[in-house]
Amino acid sequence: MRKYASIIVIAVLLVLTGCNTLAPMLFGFREIHGYDAEQCEKFYKKLPKDFSFTPIVCNDEQFFQVSKLGVDSMQMKNLYQPLKIMYFQGDSLVSFHINCYCPPTALFNLNWNFNNQFDAFPPETTVPLECYTVTRSQLMNIFPEIKEDSDYTVLVFWTNMLHKVSKSEIKTVYKNLKKFGQLDEVDVYLINDDITMTKSLNETE
Repeated sequence: MRKYASIIVIAVLLVLTGCNTLAPMLFGFREIHGYDAEQCEKFYKKLPKDFSFTPIVCNDEQFFQVSKLGVDSMQMKNLYQPLKIMYFQGDSLVSFHINCYCPPTALFNLNWNFNNQFDAFPPETTVPLECYTVTRSQLMNIFPEIKEDSDYTVLVFWTNMLHKVSKSEIKTVYKNLKKFGQLDEVDVYLINDDITMTKSLNETE
């Protein structure tokens, strides 16, 4: 588990580029201590009113199970990133985006649409999907809240630790669905991974 904790720390450092205390603040870095229902509720209330989603709290074991869906070390590292967007068409993963593939912006954020991937529905994948065998059914086994009611399912993993970047991540998905008239057609799940983020950073101390 410790090596995976290091992966998360590296991912955070990739986001929080800079060598002074101002950089983390500008990127929206926040100190957290596990899952905080009140903080998550405040976060969700700031999202667009016409954005329908199901919130999920991810525990450490579930987060690790997601990473184990990878068939090799690179896939496992990608699936262990704290910020992930996964579009499924039926049972198939058709679009995958993670924090460490996104370049930083001049406004201290990440550009999730740096190559206009989200100017299509479903978006063009950022992470090459060759050899990925991850399915919606596998994620449903990990998260019982996920249903198969729609042709498309979107999972967004986010954390209060990277509050500003997470908000940008989720709004990128929202804008994509709204642009293509899919707000009422797609099941969206916002999966908070604060428990894993807190534990992982503590393990590296």
